[in-house]
Amino acid sequence: MKRAYLLIFTVGVLSLSMLLAAARTVHGQNFTGTVVPQSNPESPQQGTAGEGDDINDPFLAESTGPTGQSENEETPESTDIPEFIRAMSHYTLGTGDILEIEVLRHPEISGQYIINNEGNIQYEFVGDVSVADKTKDEVKNILMERLATYIIAPEVTVKIVGYNSKIVYVIGEVGAPGKIFMRGDTITVHEALMQAGLPLLSAKTTAGRVITPAQDGRAAIRKVNISKLLYDGDLRENLVMKPGDTLYVPATFLAKTMRVLQPIAAPIGTAAGTGRTVMTGF
Repeated sequence: MKRAYLLIFTVGVLSLSMLLAAARTVHGQNFTGTVVPQSNPESPQQGTAGEGDDINDPFLAESTGPTGQSENEETPESTDIPEFIRAMSHYTLGTGDILEIEVLRHPEISGQYIINNEGNIQYEFVGDVSVADKTKDEVKNILMERLATYIIAPEVTVKIVGYNSKIVYVIGEVGAPGKIFMRGDTITVHEALMQAGLPLLSAKTTAGRVITPAQDGRAAIRKVNISKLLYDGDLRENLVMKPGDTLYVPATFLAKTMRVLQPIAAPIGTAAGTGRTVMTGF
């Protein structure tokens, strides 16, 4: 048996040596049939391109165009990246958001306030203040105007400490699917994926979908190539999502097939290990 292995190994080594020798011989041959002219030190130097050039010279095989570029050279394709809205834009307040209001030298009217279902906050001295669909700067101006009745030159600071009114959803083959609380009026697919976790190995990243619900029941579906966005940096795939949108990352066909076969194969594998017979019902 050892002699047979030794014989097979010897034949393989000899065959590989013959192939390498043949490759070197073929590489050294000149199939063009042209003779490369040798430079003559006594002959005058050639002038500009086109004067005295040999058309059979293999070094002049590629002709140049009027701009000096090779005719076979491909011009790099320009990529037009459309403008898109960044997610960290101004944030308009809504139900469930939490505001922290601080009035300088007046801790008795400073604190945190939750926006109720009516879009108001219940603030001391001035009563209900409508803050829905307003920015924090607009709320600051409203409070300063109303507090001026009770306080001389009030200095008000408004901060958003709880973002709860605007939500998007990321489902499918990602690290942590679920809902994402937005910190702006819009959010991009890239930022949503960074918060929900990168796609899993089972994800079909070329077939992502952004689903926007509609009042008539017909959802608008936009395709997004997550692979181009994350790994090629194609910002054209960085779609903008609004509150209520859903980003769906589907699974590959192989992953779906394995999930169907796994419950069937599991009892068979268990039976094979124990030597028992399992009735599958088929």
